[in-house]
Amino acid sequence: MWLPFQVFHPNKMSDAEQMRTIREGLARSMELLRRAPVADTFLGRKTQEPFPREDEAIRIDRWLSSRELQPPKK
Repeated sequence: MWLPFQVFHPNKMSDAEQMRTIREGLARSMELLRRAPVADTFLGRKTQEPFPREDEAIRIDRWLSSRELQPPKK
């Protein structure tokens, strides 16, 4: 009697080989993550403050007059 479907019989040896390969890859990845420096999350940074080496004398807004700093009149 012919059945209209096929039954999949996995090969246990190839499954074991795939699992071994996956576990080895995960072990390498975990070791790399352990060695890597901690990720920078930007928490606690004060980005609104100027950089410490910023020279106040060369800032462009010091060169502009008060009239140039105002929005144009319509």
